[in-house]
Amino acid sequence: MVAAGVVTLTEDGKYKLPYGKTQLSVWGHISTVIPIFSDLFPTLENVTSKNGPNGYGCYEPFLQWLNDDHSADTLHAMQRKQLLEKRHGDDFTLLDLGCGFGKQSREIASLYPKSAIFGVDTDQQSIDYAKTEISKNGPNNIEYLCINGGNLPENWSEKFDFIIMFDVLHDSNDVDDILKETKRVLKQDGYAAAYDPPVSSYHKNLVENSIAQFYLPFSLFHCLPVSSMGSSGEGLGIGWGYERRKQKIEEHGFQVIQVGRKNVNTIQEGIVFQKSLQSNL
Repeated sequence: MVAAGVVTLTEDGKYKLPYGKTQLSVWGHISTVIPIFSDLFPTLENVTSKNGPNGYGCYEPFLQWLNDDHSADTLHAMQRKQLLEKRHGDDFTLLDLGCGFGKQSREIASLYPKSAIFGVDTDQQSIDYAKTEISKNGPNNIEYLCINGGNLPENWSEKFDFIIMFDVLHDSNDVDDILKETKRVLKQDGYAAAYDPPVSSYHKNLVENSIAQFYLPFSLFHCLPVSSMGSSGEGLGIGWGYERRKQKIEEHGFQVIQVGRKNVNTIQEGIVFQKSLQSNL
């Protein structure tokens, strides 16, 4: 390990890791996904065979790992910076579409007690977990439902000031239905935001790209198989990329807006969008 540079040797003959405590904690957690993906390997091998099935569903141990990986503080900081500050006041209605275990929606609900928060997900175990959490610890201004984001309740038309989708679109096998429903349930002056890994759609931009190198293995084991399910079987995954994801959002009559210093044509994690004026005519 000394020869490989994993461990360093000091002048007084002591051994130490050449990383800070925070970095060790982050990468230590990331390494725990390896046995999870190892368990999935036979299933992945099956779906990638010539006559194999079209993908597989979400693997619960990975969803739990993903929930542990996401810091509620980091999630809220992202939402607040790119989305929540677009509207004055704290009495908004927000939909967390694809809420998973509900960590980010609970954090937002706690910080904005006058708001009404709804979380939806297709995975029943995730919703059960989220409901258990609020039954024990609150907050009380949030409701979780196990429903498909592409088939939301009819009485939700123009209900929400904000809609957030965190790691949803690139994992979906029904992107068009989700965006149609997003447009229906979003208020005319509302804001929606989709957060996905900041990877380009074009292979020429991925060469020696450290961000792509980090995220694309996750896509192979989770995002690609999950997004290959269903009748469309599109198999989008993280490699679908920022440019094509932005194009798809615009095709549904949304206007992508700039938030912060980055131009909307710059590859980034978040895409914030509104109903365009032309689509409302």
